[in-house]
Amino acid sequence: MPLLPWLLSLLLGVDAPDVEADPAGSEEPAPAAVVDEGAIPPEILRIAREVRDRPIGERMAAISEPMLGTPYVNDAAGEGYGKDPDPPARYDAFDCLTFVEEVLALSIAGDPTGAAAIRRQLRYAGGAPVEYDNRNHFMLQEWVPRNIENGFLKDITAELGETHLVEKTVTPRTWAWWKKRRQFALSDDRLPTGTFHLQVMRLGAAAEIVDQIPDGALILTVRESREHVPIVVTHLGFKVPAGDIPLMRHATRMGEEPRVRNDKLVWYLEHLRWYQRWPVDGITVLMPQEVGPRRAALEPREATD
Repeated sequence: MPLLPWLLSLLLGVDAPDVEADPAGSEEPAPAAVVDEGAIPPEILRIAREVRDRPIGERMAAISEPMLGTPYVNDAAGEGYGKDPDPPARYDAFDCLTFVEEVLALSIAGDPTGAAAIRRQLRYAGGAPVEYDNRNHFMLQEWVPRNIENGFLKDITAELGETHLVEKTVTPRTWAWWKKRRQFALSDDRLPTGTFHLQVMRLGAAAEIVDQIPDGALILTVRESREHVPIVVTHLGFKVPAGDIPLMRHATRMGEEPRVRNDKLVWYLEHLRWYQRWPVDGITVLMPQEVGPRRAALEPREATD
């Protein structure tokens, strides 16, 4: 299948290939593997350059606007070879994490031509090598802590209101008992073990402070911890400015047409209360950070005579 000129970026899936559990959703088959040409759609390329000097929340909202309506495809991207030959870069479909990663990469990069390098750092331990075993497969254990450590994200949940600490201990037995373990082509010694932490805000408290959540902040859905399940983060999106009604923009399996869409943030938080099969504990809020030359340009300078 020839790669359309505007296919570019994306990879990974959150925690498990099915990162968002919703009764209305349905898995879709991944497309045939294609070669990554690294071509950013012209409209997105233009917008990314036009908004490069705006605050990061505005950049994320503008860059992702043309992506609204893009179909949701579960775990559609890979390395383009080896264990996961799905295309490493594309714009015709997203899952919740690949959507967020692509928007972050384009928004954080000083110029969209640098987005691929940012994407690699978001998705892979140390940014390289680009290999299946080196991918940040698991949100709680890998993607979140590594991207906080590398300076791309800051956990601001506790700054917004009352939180509680989720402490999750994962052992080899946890992985062995997990039904979805077989979906990962990883050796047992590659699976992360230990005790992992996450600050979480209850849904009711979060609904009261939606206006205080900064534009561009990532909102992670955190499920109640289960003894034989190593994951707790199952979905993410980000807040976009929309007048007096904060919105959650995300690639979602909800509804009859899984796609990238906007939902009222208060509505989304209320919707999470209805997840009974695997109840939601709350949300974690991560704020994207300015890095590199852009950060240096924004830092205040000392006055000189």
